[in-house]
Amino acid sequence: MPLITIQQSPGRTLDQRRLLVKRITEAFQEAYGLPAEAVTIFLQDYEDDMWGKGGLLKSDRA
Repeated sequence: MPLITIQQSPGRTLDQRRLLVKRITEAFQEAYGLPAEAVTIFLQDYEDDMWGKGGLLKSDRA
């Protein structure tokens, strides 16, 4: 069964996270014909000093 991990910067509201989990679950139900209970989603928030792009930490970008 699908195990989805979403890695993102913090700042989303609880309602936004609820909607995201709902819509992703619905997409797997439609595409794979799975019951909602078969879809597991983890949301991982990473502070700006915990990830980088282009050789710089996000916290070092202006």
